[in-house]
Amino acid sequence: MGLFGPDKITLNLEKYNYTPGEMIKGTVKLNLKKPTFARKLEVAFIGRRIDHRSSASVAGLVSGSKPHSSTSYTTIYEFKMPVAGEKEYQKEEYPFEIKIPSDILQNNPTLEGKLGQAATAIKMLAGVSSRIDWIVKAHLDVPKKLDIKKTQKIILSES
Repeated sequence: MGLFGPDKITLNLEKYNYTPGEMIKGTVKLNLKKPTFARKLEVAFIGRRIDHRSSASVAGLVSGSKPHSSTSYTTIYEFKMPVAGEKEYQKEEYPFEIKIPSDILQNNPTLEGKLGQAATAIKMLAGVSSRIDWIVKAHLDVPKKLDIKKTQKIILSES
C-alpha cells in the first residue's frame, strides 16, 4: 500500500540474497488508475557506496569544536536494462532477468595486509565508515509528470 492508496508499481524478486554470477529474476507489476503514456520501463542493478564521516571522536580532543557528520553517496556500479519501450501503460506485469557479473565484488579495491589494516585504523580514528548497498530499481519514465519508481535492496556476498 502506497502513501495515497495502492502502489502504482511493485517490484517482486524471486529472492533477496545473491552471489556474483547469479541471475536476479523478478517481475515489475504496474497498477495505474488510467492509461499513462511513458517513454520506457527499465530495471537497473545499482551498487552505491555510502561514506559516513563523523567528527565526534576528534571533536572531543579539540576544545571549542562541535561534532558534526556528513554522508556521501557514490554510484560504483550501474546496469540499466530496458524492459518495455514507448507506449501506454496501465495494468501489466513484466518479467526480467539481470546477470550479476562474476567479478563484481573484485571491482571494489581494498588494501591488503598491514597497509590495509593501517588504512582501516586511520579511517576508524577519523570517524569514517563506509558500506555498499546493492539495489534493484524499476523506473517508468513518464514525460512531463513525476516518474514512477520502486527500489529493493538486495544482499550480495561471496558465499
